[in-house]
Amino acid sequence: MKTLSALALLFCASPTLAQYTPKPFSEKQLNTHEIVGQNDHKYRVNRGWAKVKREDAPVINSHAMVTGKDGLFYLVTDHPDNAIIVFKPDGTYVRSFGKGLEGGHGIETIDIDGEEHLIHVNCSWHFSREGKPSRHKGVVTILKKDGTIVRTLPSPQEAGIIKKSKPPFSPCDAAALPNGNILVIDGYASQIVIEYTPTGEVVRHWGGRKSINGGHGISIDHSDPKNPTVWVSSRSEQKLKQFTLTGKYLSEISLPGAMIGQPVFHDGLIYAGACWTFDHEKKKQKGGSGFVVVIDHKTRKVLSCPGGSAPHYHGDELGHLHQHKDHNIIRHAHDLMVDNKGNIYVMEWNAGCRYPIQLEKVKS
Repeated sequence: MKTLSALALLFCASPTLAQYTPKPFSEKQLNTHEIVGQNDHKYRVNRGWAKVKREDAPVINSHAMVTGKDGLFYLVTDHPDNAIIVFKPDGTYVRSFGKGLEGGHGIETIDIDGEEHLIHVNCSWHFSREGKPSRHKGVVTILKKDGTIVRTLPSPQEAGIIKKSKPPFSPCDAAALPNGNILVIDGYASQIVIEYTPTGEVVRHWGGRKSINGGHGISIDHSDPKNPTVWVSSRSEQKLKQFTLTGKYLSEISLPGAMIGQPVFHDGLIYAGACWTFDHEKKKQKGGSGFVVVIDHKTRKVLSCPGGSAPHYHGDELGHLHQHKDHNIIRHAHDLMVDNKGNIYVMEWNAGCRYPIQLEKVKS
């Protein structure tokens, strides 16, 4: 059995430096807009959405993106010179900031005293400008949208929750609770979920290796405003898991073959990126793979897999999902964002330093 440390290394830092060499899309790729997905959820691939010069805002991995109240998109990267890149909805580059704020992996917005802030999640893996990885201690930072750092949250070791952890604190994602507190998932290390106040006090912790395996993303589901819940991606199990706000297990969605990331809730649907196809026969993930899943929130059924195989059910059991052999447009769907028109923006890991790809919703 692989140790948790070995799994983190396998999932996070196995590629060679050559794989992080910038590889822009060719003119043919930019001018070919494939249609991907199935049923009523099909999308036109727009590789040229991000209108930015690499010398102005270089990326190594485009990890996650959120929409601010100002209508702008905030992309978190792990390039040491610009942690966050800001875009207009049409992909026009606005600015970048956060030099020295390394290891960017997750991002969230949160209101503090009437002002929207950003939560920056440093997962502990830092990259040089050339793409060389190194391991450090992870950090969760609250900052203003002009880049001013407000505070950092204490690690579980600093808070006295756990004494030692190998690897050290390696948070993957954060979510803002309805009461204004913050949830952080230590997904590359202890697998615990920690609830903090915005001022950094620890309220509680829950989860751990008995209930979460590869906690890569965390989100709040407001579909029922009276009973919001927490969803965590247990990526190594190929499952999305639902909990109460205080950590009581409620349910799960099994997605065999999809090593799944953070769930995103929009208009009665659940969206998530699969960073790999997992081959159950060979018991390993397929390198260079990735796709998106679109799930009906009410029935918990997969409706479409843009970039992946069509979902098939045998009774209530979902068949194995995998990257479509003719639509290998996505390389490691690390995370995604959905706009108010139902367009999907896919952030990729180890994909030749690419900017987000837009999957434009095709009207039925």
